[in-house]
Amino acid sequence: MWAGKVLLLLICSCLLGGCWDRKEINDVAFVLGTAVDKEGEEYRATLQIALPSQLSTAGTSGGGGGTSGDKSYYLESKTGKTMREVHDKEQENVSRELNYSHRRTLIIGADMAREGIARLTDVLARSPENRLSALIVVAEGRGSDIFRAQAPIEQYPAEMVRELAYTYMKEPRNLKLLMHTMLSEGVDPVVPVVGLVDSLPKGWKDNKKNIKIKGLAVFQGDRMTGTVSHGLARGLLLAMDQTNSTEFIIEPPEGEGELTLLLNETDVKIKPSVQGDEIKMILNLRVKGELSENESTYNMELPRSIKWLEHEAEDLIRQNVEESIRVVQRDYQSDALGFGRVLKTNLPKVWDRVRERWSTLYPDVEVEVRTNVHIENIGAITKPFGLMEDQTHD
Repeated sequence: MWAGKVLLLLICSCLLGGCWDRKEINDVAFVLGTAVDKEGEEYRATLQIALPSQLSTAGTSGGGGGTSGDKSYYLESKTGKTMREVHDKEQENVSRELNYSHRRTLIIGADMAREGIARLTDVLARSPENRLSALIVVAEGRGSDIFRAQAPIEQYPAEMVRELAYTYMKEPRNLKLLMHTMLSEGVDPVVPVVGLVDSLPKGWKDNKKNIKIKGLAVFQGDRMTGTVSHGLARGLLLAMDQTNSTEFIIEPPEGEGELTLLLNETDVKIKPSVQGDEIKMILNLRVKGELSENESTYNMELPRSIKWLEHEAEDLIRQNVEESIRVVQRDYQSDALGFGRVLKTNLPKVWDRVRERWSTLYPDVEVEVRTNVHIENIGAITKPFGLMEDQTHD
């Protein structure tokens, strides 16, 4: 009897997994970010790979693109007809096994984005090692150039891109959300655009190349059809309810200087109105904000001054949003706001009727923007600070 129990325990012990498939940390190369560009008929993938042994010494020197000992990363770049072929070539040059489970940033070059990214997303989604939460951005030029920025604030340029994306949008576009949007009817993807800028004016000593978000890339399906600059991107983010906070500068009705209004809370509702093939979208934008700066000679302590500022802000925001929608809708034919999805959700029978013709109907859809601004706080100093009573205007 005891022999049977011992034999059973021995058999059960054989079923324990143990560490038979373990991978030592010294045998793994962690990829932090990937930039994908198009070179002729081939892909070029540039990997930013962490150098753990340099983390304690790399904090002061910042980025760069080489493999010198004071960097916390190095770059590996190869070309191939498929992304899998590129991976195999890169693996041949790396003594450790490439691991993508820590990759949190994917940068797509402008040429690659214009050609289409559907084929690219296949290999990214198929491998379980890849993070679907990795953020997607489009480079202003070549994606690999972003990894060669100094980016002194963060240890890795890839991490700086990620932090900038979260600052720029409420919900930055990750791989999962991008693919979901591409496969959904009546909506097109929108992702941030990153580029390089000088950290100091030209001619200054120790001038470095830094990373900046320069606007938004708008797509039609999986192809980028254009970009909107920072000013128009601000209006598009407001219409998408994706802005974290933004500021508008308003000139006072009397006196000199400027007032700065900070918008810190938004709410967007879109309702369709259809008569035959005439489709209209009513975009209701409710905004809460505060007066963050008064560099004018205008006195804001009177109630009528607040009403005036709210009215001016409503007109200014409406014009900015209308212009951004007009450019995206008519110049780039990108349904960035998901008007088709709104139609499908609210009027499914109408959507079934116009679905096949939506690409031709969409540029002519009328959009009415209604704004409502509520200023909750004008600050403790209602009068311009540093000015006497007789120097201000009511």
